Amino acid sequence: MIRIKFKDKKADEKGLCELAKRMKVICFPNDIYEISLNGLKVLDDLKIEYQIIKKESFDYAYSAIRNSVASQV
Repeated sequence: MIRIKFKDKKADEKGLCELAKRMKVICFPNDIYEISLNGLKVLDDLKIEYQIIKKESFDYAYSAIRNSVASQV
């Protein structure tokens, strides 16, 4: 999983729409999105500019989700 932020509002609108058609997109405050790594290829193919905020391994993302749900029980 990788967190990205688009370069501008127009890229944000188009990028989010295109990604949401193809894959799961997790939205965070301040227009930051978490997508799978292959989402970057989609954005590159469409020439939509973005900035990588944070890279995470799948194991880290999985445990973060699992642990946050378990802590609410």
